[in-house]
Amino acid sequence: MAQRWDPGRPLLDMSPGKWLQERLWTWGAGSNRQGLAVGSLVPEGFEAYARVLHPATSETERGFESVRWSVIASWTGRTVHPLMQFHRIADLPAFPGHRAPKWGFVPSEGEMPWAEGERLVAILRAHTATPDRCYLGLWEGYGVPELNAFANLPRLMLPHRAYFLFLGPIDAVTSMSIGGFQHPPNLWWPEDRAWCVASEIDLSETYLAASEACVSEVTSDPGLEAYPVPLEGRVDVDGDLINR
Repeated sequence: MAQRWDPGRPLLDMSPGKWLQERLWTWGAGSNRQGLAVGSLVPEGFEAYARVLHPATSETERGFESVRWSVIASWTGRTVHPLMQFHRIADLPAFPGHRAPKWGFVPSEGEMPWAEGERLVAILRAHTATPDRCYLGLWEGYGVPELNAFANLPRLMLPHRAYFLFLGPIDAVTSMSIGGFQHPPNLWWPEDRAWCVASEIDLSETYLAASEACVSEVTSDPGLEAYPVPLEGRVDVDGDLINR
């Protein structure tokens, strides 16, 4: 695992995030007015979009191992498709954290696992001219002392969420540590705005807005379980219209 990277204090100038305020949909906007859409998490105006699924954890004779959503769907007989919802394919309640599956643990929410984060960073590094200058947004609401110390500092205000904003290299995505609090950013993009990544705190997947070439590389990478998705695709807990 990479050496920890401490970003120091958050930025005071929130203007680098103004473009997101202008290009993110409010929740329930767009053609999808009954739920949360991809365009509410990553900005409109890109050629393509992808959904990177966080793996679940299965308890086996060899110990705990990552398990893909597609594998779990094969266990339950559900249909694999780009907008599948974990609780539907795993046959769990709508909020799976309320009941642990018998076979292990549900995927992480709001935080891309380290291995998947490293794979994504490796791909995205080649798709920006400013990999050493990335904006890293960390959700304000984790309630830890390290973030509470920033209570009087500015935040990037986006629909329904606010973020402390830091500036750092792309490698900081998987090594970010503020004091004793280690957590990858929930929202990050390079200075040249070649792409944008979001891990919404209540979802067990990460979203990418980028070029068609970049999204194609991400969705075809064998180390990631990722699918291309439309900007208007519904991503809330009732967004799986195939696995009812």
